[in-house]
Amino acid sequence: MIEEKGLNHLKSLRNQSVGNRQCYALSAEYAGIMVGPDMGAGTKYDVLVRKGPIFSAADIGSAYQWPLYLWSVIEEPNYDDLVIGAIINWKRNAKVSEFFKAHKNFGHTGVIRGLENERIQTYEQNAESGEFVAEYDREFFDSDQIASICIPPDFEKGVMNIWQNGTFH
Repeated sequence: MIEEKGLNHLKSLRNQSVGNRQCYALSAEYAGIMVGPDMGAGTKYDVLVRKGPIFSAADIGSAYQWPLYLWSVIEEPNYDDLVIGAIINWKRNAKVSEFFKAHKNFGHTGVIRGLENERIQTYEQNAESGEFVAEYDREFFDSDQIASICIPPDFEKGVMNIWQNGTFH
């Protein structure tokens, strides 16, 4: 699975800070490793293409032209829509855990590393553990808490399977 490259990279960064130490930097690092859009946030993946001046974690799914990179976006996903290797973006002020709410102005973001026992296992930065990369095991509260997920392409299936009826899927 192609996402293993990015997930293994994030695993190697546990207990270290990435970029500007905010949650956004972890997703920026992952998107860069996975040949997605350059999201900046103090990482070596500077911002090159953006629809508008949006820098909030809650808006990651709409801030970039993901289809240009063959990624797909699902807004307000149900648990069954979640995919290992996807960037997960919580809404502003969303309930991320019993003890942690997403920032009221920016939301929160991370990367899904597992889906077990109807829960979401993630890599995140700047959450309960502090401004470094850590692993979390999250409850899925409901799709109203999650703004979007951004799913990297499965190149093992081939680009032609991603391109259907004149659009990318």
